Amino acid sequence: MNEPNLMNLTRRIMDSVTGGDWSKPQPLSEAANLPWWIVLANRMELARRRIQSSIDADFHIRMAYGSLAVLIVSFVGCRLTSIHTNISGRVIAIVVMFAMVAPLPIYWHEKSRTALRESALVLPWELLLAATLSFPVLIAARLRMPLRDSLFGHIDQSLGVSVPAITAWADHHWLGTAINRSYPWLLPLLAVAAFAPPLMGKMKQAREFLLANLAAFAIGVPLFALLPAVGPWYYYHLAPNPAQASCWAQLLSLRLPGPYLFQEQAAGVACFPSFHVVWAILCAAALWGFRPIRIPIALLSAMIIASTLTTGWHYFSDVLGGVAVAAISMAIARVYSA
Repeated sequence: MNEPNLMNLTRRIMDSVTGGDWSKPQPLSEAANLPWWIVLANRMELARRRIQSSIDADFHIRMAYGSLAVLIVSFVGCRLTSIHTNISGRVIAIVVMFAMVAPLPIYWHEKSRTALRESALVLPWELLLAATLSFPVLIAARLRMPLRDSLFGHIDQSLGVSVPAITAWADHHWLGTAINRSYPWLLPLLAVAAFAPPLMGKMKQAREFLLANLAAFAIGVPLFALLPAVGPWYYYHLAPNPAQASCWAQLLSLRLPGPYLFQEQAAGVACFPSFHVVWAILCAAALWGFRPIRIPIALLSAMIIASTLTTGWHYFSDVLGGVAVAAISMAIARVYSA
């Protein structure tokens, strides 16, 4: 006689025995009266439900798919566009950082603090993406699409915005000087937004920040590939500062034919949309859950956004593009982090 199908009958039989409550193991005296295959199925179902209740598999599966897509695009794109880099150094750095953050989710797991553990598990995904997201930017620049500085310059003029006039005001006003000094504060702000929510148990903010960054690159990098630009100093024939001249040189070297050796970060070569604006908004959203610092973070983020114009790094249209990308990315993140 064939044994009944486990998937079809086990649940009905066990529900009749347990009253529909599978959350507790059955006493040995009751289990001894049941066939072995029902007892085994009961234990397997109990284990499966406990795993599902303790780990949000959907989020990590989405991140695995997203990270795999970034890795595939980076590998194939670098091969097709002749980008070379010392990959062993990046792998070693990722392994070291993973080893540093791995004890934290393990500790919270042993303490049965599910929310804190899931928050800490965002950190490995952040480290992986931080090490790989530069490559799509490089690949986009290597496509050598025509420069669109004249387009962005004309858009600014049609909107009545003059970047040279803004920079001239900032150079002679104390408020403009203060705003200019906030421009390099994006990197510290980005580090705080990346680490504070996961370490402080703000799982919702941590996941949304991670997913929003992934979505922002998925939207912004193709835009940069199709609409590359140098910067306002190129359109208005202004003298760039040393940092702008270095960024300009890197973009030009990326656009030259032949192999390219990647040795430094590449996000700075993207003019449209402004990732300074994107990150300033995403950081403010990620840190909004910390009530005591809401106002300072909002002010700093606003100053960083304004500094993209006062320092002459971006067109006004770049700023508008960054705001749009950030808004769409946050909307996507809220849907897929739920």
